[in-house]
Amino acid sequence: MVGPTASLSILSRADGSASLKCPTTGYNVLGSVNAPIELPARRDALKPEEATVEVFVKPGNTTAGVGERYVEGILRSVLQKVILGRERGFPRRGVVITLAIIGGDAVERGDSYLNILPTLLQVSLLALLSAAVPMSMTFSTALLGVTKSGDIICNPSAAEAKAASSLHVLAFSSKGHLLLDESQGRFEFEQWESVRERAFSICRGMATPGADGDVTMGDGGDEARINGFICETVEDHLHRDYSWKIDSA
Repeated sequence: MVGPTASLSILSRADGSASLKCPTTGYNVLGSVNAPIELPARRDALKPEEATVEVFVKPGNTTAGVGERYVEGILRSVLQKVILGRERGFPRRGVVITLAIIGGDAVERGDSYLNILPTLLQVSLLALLSAAVPMSMTFSTALLGVTKSGDIICNPSAAEAKAASSLHVLAFSSKGHLLLDESQGRFEFEQWESVRERAFSICRGMATPGADGDVTMGDGGDEARINGFICETVEDHLHRDYSWKIDSA
C-alpha cells in the first residue's frame, strides 16, 4: 500500500510550510506557519507570558463554517501543548497556522472532520518544524474505524468511514502520552481500549501493554512506518538542503 507523501518549505513567503497527500483518504493539505508575528490590535487576546496560537482551516471549494471552527479548536488545543510559547521572542506575539484543503473529496456541511483531522495535524507539525518553532515534543496520529462486525481498520476510506459503526482519531506524543482522543459513533469501552492499543502501536511502532498485562506487539508492514514518517520527511529535507556540504566533505 502506498503511504503518504510530504514536502517541506514549499512556500517562499511563509516562515514555514508543508504539504501532505494521503492516498487512502485522497486528501491533499497545504499548511503554512508564520511565527513569531505581531497579532492585530486585539490586546485582550494576547497572552502576557507566552505566544498566542491561532489556527485557520480553509476548505478548498467553499467558505469556512461551523465545522471548520470546531476542528480549529481541536487543532489549537493539541498544538498549544507542544509549542514552547514562552521561549525568547514569543511572549505577547502570535504563532499563526493556516491549513488549506486543496485536494480530495470536499467536506460537506454537517459532515465529520475526523477523516481529515490526522492529515491536518501532521501538516501542522511539519510546517512548525519547517518554521523552526520551538516545541517540547512531536506527535503522530492515527485514524481508525470499527466495522459493524467489530473489526478495526486503519485509515478507512470515505466509503469505509461512512459504513463504520465508530471512528476514532488518536494522537500520541513522542514521549508516549495520549494527546488527543476524538471519537464518534457507538462503541463499548472494550472496543475503545482495543482501538487505543492499535493506535499506539501504529503511531509509536512498538509494543504496548494490554489491560491484562500482556504485551501486544506493534503492527508490521505499512502501518508501522507511520512512526518514522515525520522523521524521514525532515531528514530528507535536511539532506537536500545540505547536500552541497555533504558532497564537499
